[in-house]
Amino acid sequence: MRTILVLAVASLLLASCGSPQPDMAALKKTVEEYNAASIEAMKSGNSDKVLAYYTEDAMEMAPNMAMFKGKAAIKDFQGQMSKMMKINDAKFTSVDIDAGGKVAYEVGTYEMTMTMGSGPSINDKGKYIAIWKLQEDGSWKVSAETWNSDMPVPSMEKPKETKKSAAKKPATKSTTKKAPAKKATTKKK
Repeated sequence: MRTILVLAVASLLLASCGSPQPDMAALKKTVEEYNAASIEAMKSGNSDKVLAYYTEDAMEMAPNMAMFKGKAAIKDFQGQMSKMMKINDAKFTSVDIDAGGKVAYEVGTYEMTMTMGSGPSINDKGKYIAIWKLQEDGSWKVSAETWNSDMPVPSMEKPKETKKSAAKKPATKSTTKKAPAKKATTKKK
């Protein structure tokens, strides 16, 4: 009986030593640095510094687009985006960061203000998730990320009717069916 107890305790001790717990303080510091570098890259249009935080085979999954795979594709995408719009201000807020073994995730929210061409400023807010992988050198790098806006798609909003637009509305035909008119009958005498 004593041998079984010793073996059970030894097994539990060995199982708990399997993989060391990630250094959460170092991970959180890296996430903060990455978020700051991302904001700098978006505002400046230069993504070179932020690309150092990605794995070579990283995946970026922007809304309504095909996936971009690899640093070169991500750099190209980020360059295209900076040509289309100017990010005036941005803020990332980590909501949850956790890790187990060699994989971690960050879930967060964002707020940003941007302009497209000479148009007015556009405010956006949304959420994101980033998957991180622990590298052989002990650093954490983004392996995959995606995000989407909390704002409604402009073309999907139903325009609000005003008194003026209601007055201009043409009359519509009723779609209810009327009973067929009865034919007049005459009685023969």
